[in-house]
Amino acid sequence: MKKTVMVILIESVHDPIRYAEYIAAVKAIVEQHGGEYLARSNKITAFCGTIKPERSIVIGFDSLAQAESCFNSPEYRAVKHLREDSTVSSAFFIDND
Repeated sequence: MKKTVMVILIESVHDPIRYAEYIAAVKAIVEQHGGEYLARSNKITAFCGTIKPERSIVIGFDSLAQAESCFNSPEYRAVKHLREDSTVSSAFFIDND
């Protein structure tokens, strides 16, 4: 099935150890909620604008409700401090229905 909602995260990591803890925990949470990692990379080439993230992640979900459920879940809330404490980041839901 085509994923209709994308979660886009752009990050600059300043604490790689805590960030690694976050990555180890969050993958199972995302997959448990039906999310699929579509891209994860630190190989980013800007072609316009001034934002220069070190890392970008794209996660696909079947619906906005599914994506919101994942990132508002008790499981995610228990680990999101690891991302907040280890990165400067922005995250977006893009609904492509």
